[in-house]
Amino acid sequence: MPVSCSQITLNSLCVQVDAKKQASLRTIQQQYGDGYMARRQDGVNPLIEVWQVATPPMPVADVLALEQELITLGTNFFAWTPPNEPAAKNWILDPVTWDWSYQTGDMASLSFTLRRWYQ
Repeated sequence: MPVSCSQITLNSLCVQVDAKKQASLRTIQQQYGDGYMARRQDGVNPLIEVWQVATPPMPVADVLALEQELITLGTNFFAWTPPNEPAAKNWILDPVTWDWSYQTGDMASLSFTLRRWYQ
């Protein structure tokens, strides 16, 4: 479901087309002395989802507002619906860092990494 990019907040995060999703399963693996190896999924929520996102270019004032949201969020989670997914999931900033990119003197974007958060 497309999101309006006119007012970007964490809950209505609109990302550039080159956003990347990485998914993996957390596993436990045991190597035995006879060469046999056992492997299984680890935990109730073994799926690890990570998004590397960047906002589209927007006025610096809007980037400052989004950055303030990130600062206020801190280590907490927020709900976001990733591109082409039907429902919102909880996400955290991991690592808790972000980068500014300037397209022009008055247009910029933020990029950061989100990891799915299970409560």
